[in-house]
Amino acid sequence: MLAADNPYAVTPDTWIISDTHFYHENIGRYCSRPENWQELIIKNWNDQVAPGDTVLHLGDFALGKKTHFELLTGILNGKLFLIQGNHDRLSQIYCEAHGVTLIKNSFQIILDPKINLIFSHRPIVPLEDGWINLHGHIHNVPPPPEGSNLGPNHINMSIEVREYRPWRLREIIEPFIMLSKGGQRY
Repeated sequence: MLAADNPYAVTPDTWIISDTHFYHENIGRYCSRPENWQELIIKNWNDQVAPGDTVLHLGDFALGKKTHFELLTGILNGKLFLIQGNHDRLSQIYCEAHGVTLIKNSFQIILDPKINLIFSHRPIVPLEDGWINLHGHIHNVPPPPEGSNLGPNHINMSIEVREYRPWRLREIIEPFIMLSKGGQRY
């Protein structure tokens, strides 16, 4: 992995999560989340993520007042990198003042010669051959018409389809690593 190809020092141990939508009053109903969804995400996050761990959030972290953002960044473990989603409206300066690195655009990294990753909020369509796109945005609903071309190299990290918890990058890409080494995908 080359540093130039990896501006945010993403490693296989980086935690990945998307579309938490903390303090979004209607998201529970829209996406059929359990009644205690916000507390569940916070508990799952802090049960897995250690204070020194890196967390890459793929967008739509929280809505509402700045005090909500401040509260969350104060209680959630890990060093947070946030790809700006369509609901993330805080400035880069404000985020950085609260220990969060705001990433304005999608970015790519190369993990070993055969694992090419693109991290984004919205799915990247069309996706070039040989790339794997970890994204959020579509939650647990069928993708919008422009996303109808999503394939096996699109990995939805929205919490509704990911047990309301962050996942280590290595857990997510392990099937692709097996394929790159000539193994069977499970």
